[in-house]
Amino acid sequence: MRTEALQIARPGDPFLEWHLDPSRIEDVIVDGDHVAWTRLRRDGSERWATALGDDPDRMAALLLNLDSRAAVDGVTVPAGVHGRLPSSLRAPETGHWSLWIMNASDVPNRTQQRAAAASLIGVDDPRINELLRHSASAHVFAGDASVVRWAGVERGGHLVAVAGQEVEPTGAAHIVSVCTDPEFRGQGFGRAVCSRLVVAAVASGAKAVVLEMYAANDAGRALYRSVGFSEAGTYRSGLLRRPSDTKAP
Repeated sequence: MRTEALQIARPGDPFLEWHLDPSRIEDVIVDGDHVAWTRLRRDGSERWATALGDDPDRMAALLLNLDSRAAVDGVTVPAGVHGRLPSSLRAPETGHWSLWIMNASDVPNRTQQRAAAASLIGVDDPRINELLRHSASAHVFAGDASVVRWAGVERGGHLVAVAGQEVEPTGAAHIVSVCTDPEFRGQGFGRAVCSRLVVAAVASGAKAVVLEMYAANDAGRALYRSVGFSEAGTYRSGLLRRPSDTKAP
């Protein structure tokens, strides 16, 4: 019901449609077409509030209301709104990221063709983590139970490009940990592994494929657009205070 309330308030919002985990939602507040909710990290260490809308005052009111019910540690809002929030809701440091989406019906022919240059590899292949040492943003690794498949490109027995795919609670496929060996970049291998996962996910019944990236990653932006993804929104996420700061002495 909480998820439905959010989607009714903002029908067609790609974040709510494909990137929301209903099982982790704690609290929801709706104000017309402005919404906010809280969720706990998977390890329960932090409570995050997310707000969607375009009016900073209305979003601030929602976030402050949530914080009064249960202290919020971090906030995620649309990138253009963050700087206009009151100081108490502006994180001193934020991650500026974007959400990219491709509907299953919109997979380009070129993506299906590029998929042939990569292959699916074992989920526990030790070469995956060796390659991911070259990535500053990878947070999912070989053996992670959330990953349903990995795609890779091999040259001379060495893994030179890799990407993994999780499944969102919405049913969307989620591409993670995309990495190419620095010595092999610029040869289309990143496109190949992403294309392989897109094709495999759609063949398995996924209605959409999503991914996140740092907004300043121009190379990533070019790569994902070439595969067929569209940027659905940009956001800022940051901690307001550490959980330890809120604990009683």
